[in-house]
Amino acid sequence: MAEIESPQYGFPIVLEEEGLAANVYADLHNQRIKLLDYTGKVEGLPGKLILLCKKYRLGKVICTIPERSITNFLDAGYLEEGMMDGYFKGVKGYCLSYFADKKRLVSKNTDEEDRIVRKANEVKNQFVFRQSSFQVRTALPDDADSVANLFKEVFKTYPTPMDNPDYIKKVMGEHVLFKVALADGKLVSTASADIDPQMLHAEITDCATLPEYRGQGLLSQLVYHLEQELSAKGFKTFYSLSRALSGGINIVLSKHGYTYSGRLVNNCNIMGTFEDMNIWVKSMVQIAYPNKAR
Repeated sequence: MAEIESPQYGFPIVLEEEGLAANVYADLHNQRIKLLDYTGKVEGLPGKLILLCKKYRLGKVICTIPERSITNFLDAGYLEEGMMDGYFKGVKGYCLSYFADKKRLVSKNTDEEDRIVRKANEVKNQFVFRQSSFQVRTALPDDADSVANLFKEVFKTYPTPMDNPDYIKKVMGEHVLFKVALADGKLVSTASADIDPQMLHAEITDCATLPEYRGQGLLSQLVYHLEQELSAKGFKTFYSLSRALSGGINIVLSKHGYTYSGRLVNNCNIMGTFEDMNIWVKSMVQIAYPNKAR
């Protein structure tokens, strides 16, 4: 998920002291502190992130860290919410969170979310590629207005400003690859990959389809084409944080061979409220799609 600097959404923070350098994002829209990366001594970092969270009156700290740093965070009161195989150039990352707002620790929909995961797992690895009657291609800057309008129609609120064409153009030019599906020239579905060339992973995100075009496998097509392009460029890992109450996207990811790896509770401001996000992870070596139907 791409970060943006704005009074509404948030701003970057750099922590620098002897032996430690960390890049942090104060995510005001989603009411959380997000650790982006760090180098050096980790001992004091968990506490510093908690202080930032309280300073800006936010509810949660989120971070993905290597195994060697887990104890420092757990001892500071963080909880493990999931893991991502291959997150650090093929090495496992752990998703740890600190809940400054204890009410935010409680999920209201656990039973239904667990049911959706069970249903999704029933169709794991069942995706079969078929040529689509829709045009699927890489999005261009000229598509930004259409993508923004799609998000305005589909989502009441969204974790990033995907209703802003300028934001979409900005991230297109930096580190986000968009694929779109068109029906008779009209943009009807989109998905993106937020790529990290240094760590060789990509987050499948920004998935949206107009209501009247759902149920036709468009997101599956877009995910397939994103994976194929990035696989050819040497990326090792895909992951996605999917809305835990959305059956469709969880099923799509499972069909594509993603593995359910945890849940981030009350993690994102989406559709006007905080929602839980399921963690789905796929190693690039799994991408084969041996059963292609033409």
